[in-house]
Amino acid sequence: MLIKEKNMRKILIVEEDILIRERLSNLLRDEGYYVIAVKDRSVAINCLERESIEIMIIAEKIIQENGFELLSVAKQRWSNIVIIAFGENENAYRVRGLLTKGIYEYLSQPLTPSRVLSSIKRTEERITLLEENKDLKRRIDYRYSFAGITGVSEKMQKVFSLILQVSQIKRPILLLGESGTGKEMIARAIHKYAFPDEKGFYKILCSNLPPGALKGKIFYRDIDVSSKKDALDQLLSGTIYFEDIHLLPYPLQIEFIDFLEENRFSRGDKDLHIITSTEVPLEEEVARGMFRNDLFYFLNAVKIEVPSLRERMEDIPFLIDVFLKEIEEGTNKKTIKISKEALNLLLEYHWPGNITELKNTLEGMVILSESELILPEDIPVHIKSGIGTVRSLQIEVGMPLEQAEKILIWETLKANRFNKSKSAQILGIGLRTLYRKIEQYNLDKQ
Repeated sequence: MLIKEKNMRKILIVEEDILIRERLSNLLRDEGYYVIAVKDRSVAINCLERESIEIMIIAEKIIQENGFELLSVAKQRWSNIVIIAFGENENAYRVRGLLTKGIYEYLSQPLTPSRVLSSIKRTEERITLLEENKDLKRRIDYRYSFAGITGVSEKMQKVFSLILQVSQIKRPILLLGESGTGKEMIARAIHKYAFPDEKGFYKILCSNLPPGALKGKIFYRDIDVSSKKDALDQLLSGTIYFEDIHLLPYPLQIEFIDFLEENRFSRGDKDLHIITSTEVPLEEEVARGMFRNDLFYFLNAVKIEVPSLRERMEDIPFLIDVFLKEIEEGTNKKTIKISKEALNLLLEYHWPGNITELKNTLEGMVILSESELILPEDIPVHIKSGIGTVRSLQIEVGMPLEQAEKILIWETLKANRFNKSKSAQILGIGLRTLYRKIEQYNLDKQ
């Protein structure tokens, strides 16, 4: 499997005009750069405080509006950051003033791709000179992550941009993704950007909630504050993370709607953010009669779809690198490496358990391996046997149509890990039709 080489410089774009912002973002991402694009000063400062930014491209108008404050923050946080400014037209006196404030280059309109990329190339050369006496390995580790989440793929860069956007809103946020994709880490990243001053993060398992829980005292998992028991309506600020909202008992769902309405907007000294997550598309649960329509519409308005690991295979080498460093700390083995052949085998596997399965698999291989180099023979048999397998159907000539349809639907459901929305789409039928067929053929009892 070929992985496109990435220019892993982290670039921050600050521009109010969405068309210019997207044009620059797309140009640089196509070149393999790691891009974060924001529209104003406040989000830019938040990002500079939390991310290792190496190049900042900023509209001159934003610089002038804030009295060079943003430049000062950038330089204080990252002394080696290289800043490119751009504006409508080039005035020698004004540009000279910008250069004295720390701007490395100034670009006037039009911002053609060749001019932008040439400027980026010059800034990279500048960064290389600044890095010569630095610890490069420490800097490289930063480039593969955002708020502690590892990912260089386009899908994850999109998720990172959405994290920045939704952290500034008060409406409930829904995270949709398979088990093991890292939904809680994304919830914590949103919390981190929403509350720079360390507010509480409260995790609640929806499957464990008893009737009346949302109106009284409940237990919740919480690693950020000392108390383990409190009434939800007494919480004044922070993030409440409802895990597995699709498992919320039906009688509690009307209570949850009331709770959301009460906390939809911050009032007075109350500043609560609500995040929910689900492994199952909620429209499936609505179709089954297990989830309220009104609650679905309430939660589905602001949604982040978390990609499965098989949708972001280019992230696997970087995830392996991070996990092996973590595993080193818990074992007597030092500088654990993986051979090219073993890595290629792991890249061919479909990882139904996603990031969780990858990490557990690596831990097992390291423990059982006799050396500090992971080889193909160290890879578990079930992974090797799951590589390159193609599902086929045994439908015989003369088989009754209903029997053939039953087999086709059943195998499609299994191939998609019983994701009914995806299965219905592949089969070319409506979701309600699929549920009717499942009931007709008693597939829910198999």
